[in-house]
Amino acid sequence: MHEDYFAPASERRRRTVDDLRTDYPSLEFDAERDAADRAEASFIQASLDEFIARLNGRTPSAAFAWDNGSRERISPHPVYQREVYRTRSFDDLPTLNRAMLRTYPTPFDYEATAGSTVYTDRTSGTSGAPLTVYYSQTFMAQYLHLNMIKVALAGGIEGIGRRPVFSVRITDNQAYKGGVVIPNPLDLVGLSVIHHVDVTQGEAFEELARLLADLDPEVVIAKPNLHKILLEHWEREGAEAPIRPLMVVSGGAMLLDELRGRIGGFFGCPVISAYAISEAGYLGSECPRRHIHLDETVHERFESVPVEGAAEDDTARGELTVTSMSNDCMPLVRYRVGDLVDFTTESCACGRPGPLLRELRGRTTIVFDLGNGFLLSPTRYMDMFKDNPELVEYQLTQKQRRSFHLGIELRSGLAAHEREAALVRIRNTVEAGMPVPAELTLEERVFEGEGAKFARFRSEVTA
Repeated sequence: MHEDYFAPASERRRRTVDDLRTDYPSLEFDAERDAADRAEASFIQASLDEFIARLNGRTPSAAFAWDNGSRERISPHPVYQREVYRTRSFDDLPTLNRAMLRTYPTPFDYEATAGSTVYTDRTSGTSGAPLTVYYSQTFMAQYLHLNMIKVALAGGIEGIGRRPVFSVRITDNQAYKGGVVIPNPLDLVGLSVIHHVDVTQGEAFEELARLLADLDPEVVIAKPNLHKILLEHWEREGAEAPIRPLMVVSGGAMLLDELRGRIGGFFGCPVISAYAISEAGYLGSECPRRHIHLDETVHERFESVPVEGAAEDDTARGELTVTSMSNDCMPLVRYRVGDLVDFTTESCACGRPGPLLRELRGRTTIVFDLGNGFLLSPTRYMDMFKDNPELVEYQLTQKQRRSFHLGIELRSGLAAHEREAALVRIRNTVEAGMPVPAELTLEERVFEGEGAKFARFRSEVTA
């Protein structure tokens, strides 16, 4: 079944974790998680087989049945303990969104998966206060190890798995300082590496180029704003691409055609958009026709529903919802992803079945241009809520190239000295993230409700 997609076993070159960490001793390796994932190898393999069968049209998507078993499965979770989830048909169920989940102290009872390892993560917080998300061991294993494989297969990339390193994910999230190495329990592909880059430090670009040249991964992954910063630095320096990967992957936000073309021209390979959210993992990715095929081998149902406040029959470009029951720690029923989409269940021009997105109209992320080649990615501030428990909400607006306005809402009940200390600490954090000195004004305010179009990072600079 896999012959056309993966390199023959005789052509696969491998590198051990210990060997890689000898050359890169700062790389972290979670041996306990690796052992747990290897125990899930048969499940991961079965999930991959099902995905390939679905990709080839051999296995049609099964109709999702909302029945007593489904109701029983979600019943331990507080968010689903309302009467409507016990009595109504699926189409009459309310939709959920992030704002609604935030009204519950604990919307999900992850202990309902007693005996199973539970992993936690946080949403990025670009559209509201971050949510804590929970993954069961089984769900996390297939998500972690099949995500990029699915992107490659859906994108028409063949013969993956020859090189010792399968992927390098580039991030500016400081939680990954030092880097991480992850082996694949199926050994169909090589090692995966997460590499942290501080784009305010000039030497970080050269360090990344050397690492890519040494590891020669088949896949390079980053968010669009980080792709843009790296690309503009290398273009400014007149540098050549350090490697020729099989594909470059962009995820976490919309990838504009202009940037896609520049990335593809620089690396000399296809550039593919992956579509995922922290709450549900991999949702889908692009085919060669650049339509996003949604993955119904993991998730039960996708829908396009009217944007809140829009006409009931306006679903051609509605908001995407996902029903995903495979993660017992955090099942989602009619969950609003927060993106405007052109959704269809029809087959794609590439020949593969739906459902798919002909167009994704949301999820843009901004890169602040401070002039003279200095760029600022707001993902530098991803830990703002974690590091400042007094913070309820904030919004950073670029008024001019090097002039910003910071709106802050702190929780009520703080003593005067606590409030002042929090304001100073938050201001210092924002200023420290700037690649060059910039003016920063600060205002305490109340955010009356984020709404669907809330943007934590905004720019009023037009040229």
